[in-house]
Amino acid sequence: MMAKTDWPKSALSTDVMQTLDAILREWCAENACDRESEQGRLIAKSLVDWFEFGVTERAELERLVRDDVTIDKPRKP
Repeated sequence: MMAKTDWPKSALSTDVMQTLDAILREWCAENACDRESEQGRLIAKSLVDWFEFGVTERAELERLVRDDVTIDKPRKP
């Protein structure tokens, strides 16, 4: 059995949430996608995942979602 690693998570402050929301709004506008759609929700989740992983620079977060880079969590058997 593999050991579980818990990464320390930074709090999602109001400023962080506003930044992530702005990135999501821009991505959705560029991709003609509604924020409430499945794709919009996946991008929102990806932004939060990347932030919690430690990516905090806006430009880097924008690049990751633009290039469709996601963090895939292992699936339970």
